[in-house]
Amino acid sequence: MKRMFNKFDSLDELKRNVYLWILPLIILALTINTFLNNESQFDTIVNSTLLFWFTVSWFLLYKNVWIRFAEISNLLLISLYHVITLFEVIHNNLAKTGTGSLGDFIVWMPLIIMYVFLTLGIKKGVLFSILMFLATFGIGLNYIGQLSSESIDSFIQYHAANIVYILALYYAQNMFRAYAEVEIFKRYAYIDSLTGIANRHQIDEWLEQKLESAEEEHGLFSITFFDLDHFKKVNDRYGHKIGDCVLKELSAIISANMEKGDLFGRWGGEEFILISETTGSRTFAKAEEYRAMVENHHFKEAGKLTASFGVTDFRPGDNSDSLLNRADEALYSSKNSGRNKVTMN
Repeated sequence: MKRMFNKFDSLDELKRNVYLWILPLIILALTINTFLNNESQFDTIVNSTLLFWFTVSWFLLYKNVWIRFAEISNLLLISLYHVITLFEVIHNNLAKTGTGSLGDFIVWMPLIIMYVFLTLGIKKGVLFSILMFLATFGIGLNYIGQLSSESIDSFIQYHAANIVYILALYYAQNMFRAYAEVEIFKRYAYIDSLTGIANRHQIDEWLEQKLESAEEEHGLFSITFFDLDHFKKVNDRYGHKIGDCVLKELSAIISANMEKGDLFGRWGGEEFILISETTGSRTFAKAEEYRAMVENHHFKEAGKLTASFGVTDFRPGDNSDSLLNRADEALYSSKNSGRNKVTMN
């Protein structure tokens, strides 16, 4: 079950995973129902059809082919089954005996409407749910004169509940979508659109948190500023598109070799920053490793490049400006002394 609750890259991937878990349970329930209940020939045919198609759908989902076809066909089959079964109950039971209720339908209706909205989305889900409502309501009206007061009361309750479910799910989906959009906006507000790492806004928040924690808990941390040497020449010679590719490659190199607890982001242009829980010689040695990695790396479109690094540790009384200024001074010291170096300030 662990896989089921992992993060997914899209709603379609999440839905597919849910269906892969749920369909076998539905197939099992239908199989048990077929063997345990004394059903009519009609019920046996319907159950067998559902069993066959749900099994086919599961294999399509498992193979990750024709997903939308399986999803829509299941929706249509379930909806048709629901309407036909309700007609059979009203026609054969409630109208003929004059007693009984639609209790089971009230129980299952929320799940059906949820599946409608999950499959079709909000607008189409509402329209499809209303069509199902009108179909079942029309069936009941056709037999209203043959129903007892108990059955009429059940019929009214079922359709009143139906309206409530449709409205509740409609507003719930709109609300969740609004919250999801806010979360997506907040997430991407902290991500550099080119490299996919943290942007300056996120770095500023990280620094404030680190400074606050250091002051309150007397903790230590360090920051490392670095950028590519002669990056302007890369853009001038190869163009900005190749320059962007170089920045993405550099981000990937650092991201793949960070230590636990390190925070990495793009400060702007070709400048990057690392916030580390290590200090002193250990941070310097790590920066030296990164410098060597860049020097030894062959960038796909730009060939061999180097980077310069500036490292500084947090000191009591530091604020973000004083910390960044020291790191910046160390970086420029590396630049002024020949580049492709690490300087600690």
